[in-house]
Amino acid sequence: MTVCIWGVIKRFVQLITGSYTETAVLEDMNKKLKKENEELRDRLLPPEPPGIIGNITGGDILQLLANIFPAQSSDIHISDVGYKITTIGELRRFINWDDVNIFPYTSQYHDCDDFALALAGDFAKYPEWSAFPVSFIWGDLYDGHAFGIAIAWPSLEDRTPTVYFVEPQNDHEIAMEMVEDMILWLLPI
Repeated sequence: MTVCIWGVIKRFVQLITGSYTETAVLEDMNKKLKKENEELRDRLLPPEPPGIIGNITGGDILQLLANIFPAQSSDIHISDVGYKITTIGELRRFINWDDVNIFPYTSQYHDCDDFALALAGDFAKYPEWSAFPVSFIWGDLYDGHAFGIAIAWPSLEDRTPTVYFVEPQNDHEIAMEMVEDMILWLLPI
């Protein structure tokens, strides 16, 4: 009888120990899954929208763009009466999150216009980001090139609406001097 009780106690200790080990394993798995879930959320959901925003009219945007492309102002298409505006730093935060630039370039199939449309489309598909004037532009740069365009403030201290050009294949800014003499083919905002 003593041997039998000792065996029960031994088995009980093993069960408790095994149960404790299983609990520890499950807790570790739970922590890993939570971390993976947070990483996926950060990759799949856009960053929080800017906290400080202003308003800009479609007419103001048209005037800004017509100053850059005076001979082709008829190729500028303004879709909305009004837009939101924030700093270029806030728009860059979205662009840095966006993964358009990770895909390989394939001539004629996944090239500049596809990258530019994808970047503009990513802004457009998230309601908290779609009100900002971010789109694509197409012109004779490099004998025909499409890229991104945004209107934003240079900083919170300088709230002068400014036009920025973005190469969506690498997220780099294109200098105004590169674009000023370009013949504009299409610019919808």
